[in-house]
Amino acid sequence: MTAVSKELEAALQRCNMCGFCLAHCPIYKVTGIEWTAARGRIALINGALLDEQLDISEIKDPVYNCLTCNACVDDCPGGVTTADIIFGTRGEMLKRQGQPWIQKLLFNKVLPNPSLLHKATRFLRLADITGLRTLGRKTGITRLIGDFGKAEAVVPKVPSSGGVEALRSLIKKVEKPKAKVAYFVGCHAPNLAPDVAAATIRVLNKHQVDVTIPDFICCGLPATGYGDMASAKNFARTNIDLAKKLDVDAIVTPCASCSSFLKDYVKLCAGDPELEEKAKEFSAKVRDISEFLVDIGLVTDGLGTIKKKVTFHDPCHLGRYQKIKEQPRTILKSIPGVDFVELPESDMCCGAAGSYAFTHYDLSMKVRQRKMGNVEKTGADILVSSCPACVMQLTSGVSQNKFPVRVYEIVKLLDEAYQAAKDNH
Repeated sequence: MTAVSKELEAALQRCNMCGFCLAHCPIYKVTGIEWTAARGRIALINGALLDEQLDISEIKDPVYNCLTCNACVDDCPGGVTTADIIFGTRGEMLKRQGQPWIQKLLFNKVLPNPSLLHKATRFLRLADITGLRTLGRKTGITRLIGDFGKAEAVVPKVPSSGGVEALRSLIKKVEKPKAKVAYFVGCHAPNLAPDVAAATIRVLNKHQVDVTIPDFICCGLPATGYGDMASAKNFARTNIDLAKKLDVDAIVTPCASCSSFLKDYVKLCAGDPELEEKAKEFSAKVRDISEFLVDIGLVTDGLGTIKKKVTFHDPCHLGRYQKIKEQPRTILKSIPGVDFVELPESDMCCGAAGSYAFTHYDLSMKVRQRKMGNVEKTGADILVSSCPACVMQLTSGVSQNKFPVRVYEIVKLLDEAYQAAKDNH
């Protein structure tokens, strides 16, 4: 019998097969298939890893079509954290079957090097400018490469961006700052959403916060999502060592996935004599943007009026993983003119789950369509979230359904409210 980690074995054995998870799983809701819910997945993983009745290659679909949203944990009497089991099993598959070359390239070369990542996204922009991307869609070439080609439509046009250096030039010197923060820009904002990054800087400066943008690299969540814990720990080590040199009160990011995983460095580095204590110190400073702003006192003076009906989608990594639910609602309700309406199943996964659409496009779209049905029920003019993957998924959903709805990152809407006040003076 091939040994698995004691943590993974204990987690698998904690499941009592009660089936309460079925009522919460987004994938089970759109398929009705037992093995797409936590109970079924865990039974099959048990069969492969512990009982060895199945070959590990036979459980690829149950292991990889999980969104890892952890909705199944909500009513689980055993407190089984399915995502940890899934990530651990993906790690076992990687050890036994090897790692695809594209993952090696991403996790060993591209994501550890922000300048290389920026250059890579410039190639995507070139495809937009030259019309190659549009040509690929019209000729059907993109669909010839399966789910990856289909999911290309979810990714917005790549904007002009000067990367991290351009963002640093936007930072204003704050006299007598209330706090000093390191802005963790992540992989997405400098390359695909520089407007969101700029809004984050302006909002923090508006709150009398001194901002610095260190040379952090990817948080490591993408590597973890594919079971590459060694690479994830390398990302963590680089970021932790860099943070040790900073004189800041907090490490802030508007990306829920980043803030969640950065806080999880404690778990990732547990038992590592070199990193464990440093990880605790690092993670204790991490704050999601909405959490941070409410904690230091949201500046409501200078907020302009936005007379719109607004609703909020809770990213899984914000509401469920970090238990941050009230803070974004506090921010939205503080904007004059906003008519806030709750989104039915607001914390149900939208189907984004990082790169999920690129490997399971049809399932991702089915989950997204359930979310779109709930968005339509609200009659909202503006749909807000706090995760770049969610925002891309929701934006493409709104577009394909031809809804008269605009999708915003929460920090960008807040920035627009401050700007509206200036424009009215």
